[in-house]
Amino acid sequence: MIRIKDSRSQSGMTSVITIIIFITLCLISGQVLCFKVIGCSGGSVMFNCMYKSDEQHNTKPLNKRESSDQFKGKYFCRDRDCRTGISSETQHRWVYNERFALYDDENRGFFSVFIRKLSREDDGKYSCGNNQEWSRDVDLVVNRNSSSCGTSVIRSAYKGQTITFSCEYDHGFETHTKVLYRVNGDPVFVLKISQSSQSSEEKFILSDNQRNHFTVTIRDISEDDDGVYLCGVERDGGDKPPSETSITHITFIKEIELNVQSQITSVQVEAYISKSVFIMCEFPEEFKENKKFIQIHSLQEISDEQNQWIHLDKVHMYDDTSSGVLKVFISDLTEADERTYRCGVKTADGHLFTEITLKINQGDHFRESSESAAVIGESVKLSCNSPEKQQSIKHICKENEQKICQSISSSEKQRFEFSDSTAGVFTASISNVSLRDAGVYWCGAETRHKCLTSVSLTNKHQLTLTMPPVIGREGDSVQIKCPYDEKNNEEVCLRSGRCLSKEVKYLCKGKCLSKDAQIIIRSDEDHVKNPKISVKDDTDLNLFTVTLTELRAEDAGKYWCAVKDVFNLPIELMIIRKDEMTTSDTKRVTPQPEMTSSDTEKETVQETEKPEMKTFYTKRETSQETVKPGKSASQFDLEMLFR
Repeated sequence: MIRIKDSRSQSGMTSVITIIIFITLCLISGQVLCFKVIGCSGGSVMFNCMYKSDEQHNTKPLNKRESSDQFKGKYFCRDRDCRTGISSETQHRWVYNERFALYDDENRGFFSVFIRKLSREDDGKYSCGNNQEWSRDVDLVVNRNSSSCGTSVIRSAYKGQTITFSCEYDHGFETHTKVLYRVNGDPVFVLKISQSSQSSEEKFILSDNQRNHFTVTIRDISEDDDGVYLCGVERDGGDKPPSETSITHITFIKEIELNVQSQITSVQVEAYISKSVFIMCEFPEEFKENKKFIQIHSLQEISDEQNQWIHLDKVHMYDDTSSGVLKVFISDLTEADERTYRCGVKTADGHLFTEITLKINQGDHFRESSESAAVIGESVKLSCNSPEKQQSIKHICKENEQKICQSISSSEKQRFEFSDSTAGVFTASISNVSLRDAGVYWCGAETRHKCLTSVSLTNKHQLTLTMPPVIGREGDSVQIKCPYDEKNNEEVCLRSGRCLSKEVKYLCKGKCLSKDAQIIIRSDEDHVKNPKISVKDDTDLNLFTVTLTELRAEDAGKYWCAVKDVFNLPIELMIIRKDEMTTSDTKRVTPQPEMTSSDTEKETVQETEKPEMKTFYTKRETSQETVKPGKSASQFDLEMLFR
C-alpha cells in the first residue's frame, strides 16, 4: 500500500500514473495509437498518419465493405468540428486548408499531413484518422527556444546561375538525416536526403559535412526552379536519431523562397571602325560591392582592383562599387573586335553575367576628327552625326588623362545642350566655356537595354580655348591674366618665408615650350630683371598675372600662358597709338603701321560716340567687339574664368 505523505507527493504520483496510463494506451496490442510531432515557431512539419491494421480492433479480417470504409474521410483535427485542421475524401492529390495540407493514397497505408508556418498557438493535442473507423492521437509540440529553427529567407537567382544556401540546425541533430523538400503548389515532395549517393553533376546537391549546418546547391537554374524550398531534419518524438522501427516525422527548420529572373543571354551593341564604344553593365543591388569582370574570350578576363581604370590592350574596365556598375571602354575599333564579350560579377556561388555581341560597322561617313576653338566665357558648338536609331539618345563625353571618354558630370550637364537632328547631324552646345572645358570630346548615340547601356561614339572634337583679346594704348600699362588649373597651384616656401608655386608658369610670345617661343617672363623670376614687366602668381585664385608697362607698338601680337607642357592658353594683345584716338562720332580711320597685331593682316578702327572707345575688325573674326583700351575684350572677371 502506498501512503500519500503530502500534496506534492500526491501530485507527483498522479503524474507518474498518468504517464504510465498514456504509454499503456499508446501501446495496446503492440500497436501505436498515439505519437509526438515536434516543430518550431516559424517552421513547418510533415508526418504520416498510419492506417489501422486489420487486427487492431477486430478478431477477424475486415469484410470488403469495412475495408473500404477505412479509406474514406481522412482528417487531422484539434476538435470534433475540425475548426482547426483539415479533412478530405480526395485521393492522390494534396488538399489545402490555409496552413494545413493533406495527401491520401490508400496504396501506401498512410496519409501525410503538412503544417506550414507554425506558431505557439498550434501547440496541443490533435487526432488523425478515418471519420468512421479509427483514429490516432497526435501530440504537437511547438518549440520557440531554437535560434536556428524557423527562419525564412528570400533569394534571387538568374537563369543559368548556380547558387548555394545553408541550413542551420541545433547541435543535437548532427547525426540525423537531413532533407530538402520543395513546395511548389501541388505536391510537397522530397528532392534530396543526406544519406543518398550524390554526384557533383546533379541538379540538387546536399552536403552535410559542416558543423551545425548543411548546404544545398542548385545548379544551372531555370525558370522551373522558381518556388519555395524547405530544409529539414528527420526525427521522432525524442532527441536521439530515430531507429528503424520509430515513427518519424520531418521538422523543417528553414524556408527559402527562390525567385528566378530571366538573364539576358545576349545584347547586341553596334559601333564603328576606328571609333570607340562605351558600355555600362548593371547588376542586382546585392552584388554592388562584389568584384566585376569583362571577359574578352573564354581564356582572357580582366578583373583586378576596384574603383580605378585598368586595361588589357585597348579594352579598359572600371568596377564602380558606389553605383554597382561595370564600365567598359573600347577604343580604336577594328573588325577584329567584333566578337562576344561577357560582363559579369563574381558571387559566392560562382558568377552571373550578361553576354554582349559587339557588331562593328563601317564608319566612312563620319569625319575622322575636328578642331574647335572657344573663347572663355562664351559658347561653342560641336557638330555630331545623328543617332541612326529612333530609340537612341544623343550623347557627349570627354576624354580623361587615360584617353577614356567619360560622361559629363551632373553638375556640368546644364551647360550642355543638344539641337534637333537635321540632315543626319545634330549640334552639341557648350555655354559659358571655362578653363576646364579644354580637351577632347566624343559625341554619338546612347542605347539603353534592360541590364546594359551602350554608347557608340562617332565624332571626335579637339576643343582649344583662347582668352578674350586685351587692348592697350601705347605708353600705358596692361595686365595679361592667365588662369590655370588648381592642380598646378601646389606651393613651396623658402627660408625667407616667401612661398612660391611649385609649378612654374610662363608668358611667351609664340607657343610656350615650342622651338620659336620667346619667353617673356616666368612666375619665379624677380621683377628687378626687367623693371617694365612684373608678375604675380595668386595660388588662392589660380591666377597668373603679368603687368606690361610703357607699351610699344612691337608689343602687339599673340601671347601664350603655359604651365609645363600640359597647358597653353593663347591671348591676343592689341596696341593703339595715342595720336590715333579721336573724338569724332562718324570718322573711320585706317590704322597706321604703328598699331599692329602679329596674327592680323588688316584691321580698321572706328570711333564711337564715347571718346577712347574703339571697334576692331579682323579677317578671322566674323563679328565686331567694342572694348575699352587697357581692358579685356569681354568682361574679364575671375568668376567667369573658373566657373
